[in-house]
Amino acid sequence: MGRPEAIIEFEFRCRGVLTAKELAAALNASQATVSRMLANFRGGKIHRLGSGRSTRYALSRNIPALGSDWPIYEIDSSGKPHPAGRLYCLNARQWYFKQDNPWESLRWNEFTDGLYPDLPWFLDDLRPQGFLGRSFSRKYGRLMGLAEDPRLWHTDDIITALLRYGQDLQGSFVLGQDMLASVQEKMLADPSSIAVESRPEVYPMMADSAVAGEWPGSSVAGEQPKFTACISDGKSFRHVIVKFNGKTERPEDRRWADLLVAEHLATKILSEAGISAAKTQLVEAGGRHFLESCRFDRVGSHGRRCLVSLAALDAAFFGKADTPWTAAADRLLKSDWISSKDADKLSLLWWFGTLIGNTDMHYGNVSLYLNKNRPLELAPSYDMLPMLYRPGIEGRLPEQPISPMPPHPESISTWCRASDLAANFWASLSKSSDTTTAFRRISRNNLSIISQYRKKWLT
Repeated sequence: MGRPEAIIEFEFRCRGVLTAKELAAALNASQATVSRMLANFRGGKIHRLGSGRSTRYALSRNIPALGSDWPIYEIDSSGKPHPAGRLYCLNARQWYFKQDNPWESLRWNEFTDGLYPDLPWFLDDLRPQGFLGRSFSRKYGRLMGLAEDPRLWHTDDIITALLRYGQDLQGSFVLGQDMLASVQEKMLADPSSIAVESRPEVYPMMADSAVAGEWPGSSVAGEQPKFTACISDGKSFRHVIVKFNGKTERPEDRRWADLLVAEHLATKILSEAGISAAKTQLVEAGGRHFLESCRFDRVGSHGRRCLVSLAALDAAFFGKADTPWTAAADRLLKSDWISSKDADKLSLLWWFGTLIGNTDMHYGNVSLYLNKNRPLELAPSYDMLPMLYRPGIEGRLPEQPISPMPPHPESISTWCRASDLAANFWASLSKSSDTTTAFRRISRNNLSIISQYRKKWLT
């Protein structure tokens, strides 16, 4: 490598994407000379981003044993793969995604040239995280020479995991030809499934395996112990996420059972009110309660739907994840990311959550279907439960009544509907034979508080 090429490579490594003018200044040469040098640069690893005066240049970076670029495929609802584009690893931790077909939503105003300052935001949810992510990293981390805690992984580590073991990720993207081949091989036969009538025998064994740290399926986020499965009724298949409680008779295990019942009921109430929510079923077996939720990023036996969390979208375009869902709804609506109908729905869910004691309404608990064009569609509600009552340190069981914030005058209509649903929720739980006496008492107290709030703010 000659001295000018070495200088160019050094500049790219230190500074990332550069203009011809910036490179000319570093080389003390004309922009025309720089352009000729870039065109003849070894290996064809120079990428041209943009056009005209806004043209910038980038240099690929190699990840040992993996290369520097890989195709990304999308699996559609029928299970058919489609090329989405090619992902390039660049210097200075940057990434470039060159699309095969226009995906307006992936670039929008912030990333019009396909350049991303780190792992592209629409892939961020694919990193191993939560209970299942830790199980994934325990099984595969050592094989890849990585830490068993996925929170310690760098972006290159995540890419390594996606390229080697990413055939069953959240959403519909698949990275690399090897993983696509693995997905297609599985499509040649019916998926490995559990007969619906066998769940009481199989679920306890799967829960024991998950608790023991064995890899129980897809890397879906969330801290609650869970596993994934495919259920067959003999005619069709449905993919599910299954949460479960401990199988001892400790008070904290019974409280988690109460919370699983509460989540199932919240989902049922929202669905009956015309608000899209994950379909759930309760199964009691082997001394445990299991809450089975249908995955809304899977369709039938092999189909998928593209999905992205509000956390990933907000981090890319707004950086305001410390604000409530209502504020996110306003931002997304004003910037045309979602429709007014979905903005109203997201606000309603937030008010409902405050009224049922959901203290875990972070942006990772909201997802949107990632379409090629905006607006995006809000995915069904999930993880909606009164987390105020989750067991605390050393098994402490909270019993304090809810203390929701009062409604804003401009939100009174949405709050009124949410309070109707919350009253229904607490009333149903207060009479439920599936919950403990203590939780029924908590529910009656909270129903009284909802009634007081409604009298104060609606009369």
